[in-house]
Amino acid sequence: MHYLRVNHGLPFRSGLVLLLVLWAGACGHEAKEGKEAEEAADSSGKYVKLNCADVPVNVDPNIGARPPAVYVCKNHTVTWKDNGHTFKVEFKGDSPFTGDVKVFHNQSATSPGMKDLKQLTVFEYRITVDGKAFDPQVIGGGGN
Repeated sequence: MHYLRVNHGLPFRSGLVLLLVLWAGACGHEAKEGKEAEEAADSSGKYVKLNCADVPVNVDPNIGARPPAVYVCKNHTVTWKDNGHTFKVEFKGDSPFTGDVKVFHNQSATSPGMKDLKQLTVFEYRITVDGKAFDPQVIGGGGN
């Protein structure tokens, strides 16, 4: 009998992030006529259409951000809605947004537009809600 050892670290997390993105953004559905859409290849190499719009993210004291992972198309924004909570968002590495803005908070809750990224890219950030820290993600790029 042969066993295959699989590292469940990065590949598992990447697959999980893709599933969350597809679920959170209602991805995989054809874009409605007249709406902007981007295509991105899934793990099988097939293309799926992703609806493009500005993305609202609800600040949540239990999980940090709802949804915890979002896909954002080129030139679209993310707005963190505080829902009565104090929050601060800090991107860990590069900023996904034009102007390289990396910090958002109650008084500055809307990002500039998403950069034009050719590769599907995950941007991790830390959100602190009422003093408690969480690590959600913004995914962008991969469009044609």
